[in-house]
Amino acid sequence: MEHIILFSCMISILLVYAEAACWLIPGEGPSCSHEGVTLDPGQTYEKTTGPRCYKCQCHEGGELDCCDTGNRIVNYPADICKVVRRGCNEVAVSKTNEDEPCDGPVGGVLG
Repeated sequence: MEHIILFSCMISILLVYAEAACWLIPGEGPSCSHEGVTLDPGQTYEKTTGPRCYKCQCHEGGELDCCDTGNRIVNYPADICKVVRRGCNEVAVSKTNEDEPCDGPVGGVLG
């Protein structure tokens, strides 16, 4: 039984960290193109405006790999707090005053 509980806890932790997404855009030449931007191998591109922010790196053959940036709130006391987006990041704030941080346990992940 102990092993089942330990295994369940490990899977739960992995699922939370799986929230961060990375993807690969295949290339067809010596450089990379994405959203009107052309990059040479070794160069990076970063989208820094929400709601989805990410960073990409160009590789040989025009292959572009990208990963989400910023953070996501995954756990917060919903009875007293809410989640708002500020730039690339989610922030837990008080339901009654968005200028005040959430007064409770808050969990988040990067990406």
